[in-house]
Amino acid sequence: MTALPKPRALRVGVSALFNPEDTPHARTFLRALAVARNFIPGLARVEWHFLDDGADARRGAEVARQMIEWDADLVVGHFSSDAAVSAAALYRQAGIALLTPAATIDCLTLEHHNAFRFCPSDRQLAGDLLAWLKARQWHTLHIDADDSAHGQALAQAIARAATHAGLHRVFEREQSQVEVFAGRLQASREHWQARRQAGSTRPLVLTDDAASPYLGVAAAQDCNTYVVGFGVACGDTETSQCPGHVLHQMLFGARPETYYRESMLMFYVLSVLANNTWRKSELLNALNSTSFNTPLGLVSFDQGECRGAFNRVWRLGERGLVPVIE
Repeated sequence: MTALPKPRALRVGVSALFNPEDTPHARTFLRALAVARNFIPGLARVEWHFLDDGADARRGAEVARQMIEWDADLVVGHFSSDAAVSAAALYRQAGIALLTPAATIDCLTLEHHNAFRFCPSDRQLAGDLLAWLKARQWHTLHIDADDSAHGQALAQAIARAATHAGLHRVFEREQSQVEVFAGRLQASREHWQARRQAGSTRPLVLTDDAASPYLGVAAAQDCNTYVVGFGVACGDTETSQCPGHVLHQMLFGARPETYYRESMLMFYVLSVLANNTWRKSELLNALNSTSFNTPLGLVSFDQGECRGAFNRVWRLGERGLVPVIE
């Protein structure tokens, strides 16, 4: 009897900014990838292809073309919104799903039915941020942003949410009760330090990936710096017994950081996909219609958004970031 040929491996492209000297999130993603490839059995049936997107829109599109030429069934990564948006359009035309743990920009899922994210969107973060400001009775805000596509889009989402929430945006800092800065980690850190060095004691709220130990620690007199970011960051104790977190601690001698949980969720879902015969358009259908049982809980998507993704408010103190409990 002739043996049936084994189904070919799932061809998975992986793209992100891989250099930890450019962003500490690169190290987090690479560590998540190392844990996943070594300890999630289902990923043994994956054929991998790695390309660095430089967190850049032009490079993201170039990577997408190379992934399509390689005949990828699915692509994971593209951390930055800048790279993800430019790549997603090309993947959509080729019928390839994109799974991203960190690209928050709204248009990614609104305009590209092939994109699935494991983190909250800009509009969700903006709504949560404005609800928190309103609860603290801060009714006038000043909004700054870095020049990335991510920062600019998030600032616009916050401005729209402010209007809907009945808060007033002012363009002179001195007229505001609270300042908000939307941007990447490094730009957020530099902005916070510049404002405090300039003598400002006004409440300052940073966003999403600023929820990182690399943000730094606040001086004793700085009690008004906050971050609204992903609901689980900096190795929360509530997820510390998850196998992926335990393995991270064992391998690297440190707690996982921002985006680790989202990355591990992505790899757990990928392991399920890899152990089926779905390819390309079938993968898109599966991602839209399947609930994935993972060690971090059930994962399912609503128009590309991960159900259950949530944000949290953190305060920056002398020991770093701690959750705000109100």
